[in-house]
Amino acid sequence: MDFIGQAVSCNTIGTDTDAQATELAMLKFIKRCDIEYQYLRSKYIPKEMIRFQFDSSRKRMSTIIELDDEEPTEHSYPKRLHVKGASEIVLECCTHYMNANGEKTFIEDTKREELKNVIQNYAKGALRTIGFAYKDL
Repeated sequence: MDFIGQAVSCNTIGTDTDAQATELAMLKFIKRCDIEYQYLRSKYIPKEMIRFQFDSSRKRMSTIIELDDEEPTEHSYPKRLHVKGASEIVLECCTHYMNANGEKTFIEDTKREELKNVIQNYAKGALRTIGFAYKDL
C-alpha cells in the first residue's frame, strides 16, 4: 500500500473535496486506507516540482518526487517518476510489473497479453481502468 499511497498522493491534483472525479475517487480511497495524502505530498514533492499534467493525447500524467534516504530503491536512486493514466498506455511503457508479493517481475509476452485482456474486458463493460507505473531515477 506504500507504493499506491505515494503514487496517488503525489501524482494527483486537488484534494479529497475538490479534485476531478477520477482523482477524487483515488484520494478518497487512500484516505479510507488511513493514508494522509497531504503529508505524503509535503514529504515527497520538492519545491521545484517537475510534473507533466494529464493530457488527452498522452492519456497519462507524470510527476517526479524526491525520496528519503530511508526509501528502499533498487539502486538507491534519489528520485522517482510516478506515472498514472489509461492502463493500455501505461502498460505499453512497462517492462516489469509488481507481482502479488510486491516483487519486480519481468513482463513476459503471456503476462502482457493477460493484462491487455483484463483491460479490454473492463472496457467492454464500460469500465475505465487506471494504470500506475514508476521508475527510480
